[in-house]
Amino acid sequence: SDLDKGETRYSIKWFLAGGSVKILGMNPEEEIKEEDRGRSYYEVAYWKRAVVILAGSFVHLVLALLLLYLIFWPIGYKVPTGRIDKVPKTIEVSKGKNVPSPAYGAGLQKGDLILEVNGKPVHQWADLQKQLSKRPGKDVYLKVKRDGTVFYVGAKLIDVNNKGILGIEVDINDTFIERSNPISAVWQALKLAGSTTVLTVKAIGSLFSMKTLKMLTGAEPRINEGPLGPIGVVRYTYHAASLEVDVFLQVMAYILLFLALFNLVPLPPLDGSYLLIIIVEKITGKEIDMRKLYPVATFVVLIIVILFLWLFVLDIVSPFKFAP
Repeated sequence: SDLDKGETRYSIKWFLAGGSVKILGMNPEEEIKEEDRGRSYYEVAYWKRAVVILAGSFVHLVLALLLLYLIFWPIGYKVPTGRIDKVPKTIEVSKGKNVPSPAYGAGLQKGDLILEVNGKPVHQWADLQKQLSKRPGKDVYLKVKRDGTVFYVGAKLIDVNNKGILGIEVDINDTFIERSNPISAVWQALKLAGSTTVLTVKAIGSLFSMKTLKMLTGAEPRINEGPLGPIGVVRYTYHAASLEVDVFLQVMAYILLFLALFNLVPLPPLDGSYLLIIIVEKITGKEIDMRKLYPVATFVVLIIVILFLWLFVLDIVSPFKFAP
């Protein structure tokens, strides 16, 4: 739907993937009426231009934070308990080297629910991992519940990269809904957005890596951490929507964060290039002729289009397989 107010048209689309704006004077070859020249893009202060350039990414960031906040409160998210799904006989501690599993030696079985580690209560799988991880090579005493019966067992953890390993796998089907309070949800949303931002920056950097190039050319198989095309993004989003609300909202938040950060890459015609130009012009006091950057912008657009089309084809002929 569109809403015209003054000289601005506001639009809301079903798919919040981004948008574009046409700003008076941003195109150096645009003819500007004399009465409009004072409020055109290159005639306003540097900080005003920077605000306009950052506005798109800022809105994406706000929307992503809002979705993450809703996950922590009031919707809530699924958290696995300390129930065991698998107990392998051996654990691989390094390439080609396996050692006996402490859990298997202690008699732990599939379906056991670990309640305590050395007297410390375990409410969820993350609590269990935390208690075990900080005790590499040490003896632990576990309070376990099996078929309604509570008992205690001891085991000596393996030291793998200075982390304690018991040798069990989580039962992802045994979960409960965790909800934060409205205040704590703010910090949790910011914390998750921060960690996601770091991973997103690494992902954007990996787009230009040799490993990605090999995946795109078929020299290596595609992995779930690899780039997705438009069909892949739709399939991934649809898959998330078929699971739980919190998973779907988290995927949408990740997409919004990716769009916000990718648009700030300092390559024309992305917004990051305009921001870089503002900074350079402010420091040097010299105006940069945008027309000289046209060849670079054309090349970048060509690369993005080729990558877009190639991923589109790969999403059809070699699609990702999502876990149930």
